[in-house]
Amino acid sequence: MIMHSIGERIKQSMENKGFTPYKLHKLTSVSQSTIGRILKNENEPNRSTIEAISKVLEVNPDWITTGEGVKAKKYTENEEEVIKNKNGNKFQELPNGKFIMTVPLVPVRAYAQYISECSEVELIDGYNEVNFYVDKYARGNYVAFEIKGDSMDNGGLYDNPEGCITLCRELSRMHWDSLRDSKYGWVIVHKDTIICKDIVDQDLEKGTITCHSRNKSPEYQDFKIELNDVLQIFKVIKRTF
Repeated sequence: MIMHSIGERIKQSMENKGFTPYKLHKLTSVSQSTIGRILKNENEPNRSTIEAISKVLEVNPDWITTGEGVKAKKYTENEEEVIKNKNGNKFQELPNGKFIMTVPLVPVRAYAQYISECSEVELIDGYNEVNFYVDKYARGNYVAFEIKGDSMDNGGLYDNPEGCITLCRELSRMHWDSLRDSKYGWVIVHKDTIICKDIVDQDLEKGTITCHSRNKSPEYQDFKIELNDVLQIFKVIKRTF
């Protein structure tokens, strides 16, 4: 039987192992909805997702991707020395004691999709990934966002020009009553949009924050948003250009 799609090859490999989509989800941390879309050929998985699935199914990821080459592959425990935190962020330790941190990347074109999936536990599945060089392993929830527009760019050393990629750590909702300055700003996931801004004021009684742009152009005025309309708040940790 010739299998022409990634979904067909994964489905056959699951059947050979006696795996259900739920079991594959539990062993890989890839969401059931993403697995379902892959099996129906509605979603083409990225390389990291293919490798995670291939490792559990003990098949060659190149065979899964192309249908060519050797199908079977045995993985050893030391083949990939990568650790994950509970949020799925991956860390590979380097000989110098630093780490390569791998996090999901939300490009501008995926803003709307990210907002719509923000209430799901495993919202990060299906996104591309990006690497950052970091000093240590971290336990928080980290996501990278591509910056849209130039409202946070005034030519300063810590500004965020359009198109830069920001490494962001989510701030738990329980800490939203003490928002402070951030050197690189904040990424705010609103019910209608995703913005990068400074937070310059907070009214705890009214439940609002005041957002400020670094670009001095008169079109970028401060504005307030209600925290009840905010889904997530991330502190920008570092950037790549």
